[in-house]
Amino acid sequence: MPRRPLRAEETLEDRWLLEAQTARNLEGLAAEQAGDLEAAIALYERNVAEGFPADLPYGRLVAIYERRAAFDDAERVLLLAIDALTSSTRRSAADRRATVQVFKNRLKALRKRRYS
Repeated sequence: MPRRPLRAEETLEDRWLLEAQTARNLEGLAAEQAGDLEAAIALYERNVAEGFPADLPYGRLVAIYERRAAFDDAERVLLLAIDALTSSTRRSAADRRATVQVFKNRLKALRKRRYS
């Protein structure tokens, strides 16, 4: 599979990190499908801690935490998602705004449900 060229500001180390994070996301999805939620959480949490520049690990974690009624964790992940995705340069500005708005809406709904 051909690799896309590095962006001017992207280093080889950045590319390796992104590839490792993407592999973790795929492993997390497989763990979820196999019913191993603890493994999936650990994989997604690592990507969140590293500020992964796309929405998958954040959205999956929030869904898992909401199902478990772990609302503090869901809120924490939503706030991290908003921060990471706002500053990401991997998407167009319009796509970034739309994705961030989705997470802001989820946060608002979570807080409303939680504190009502």
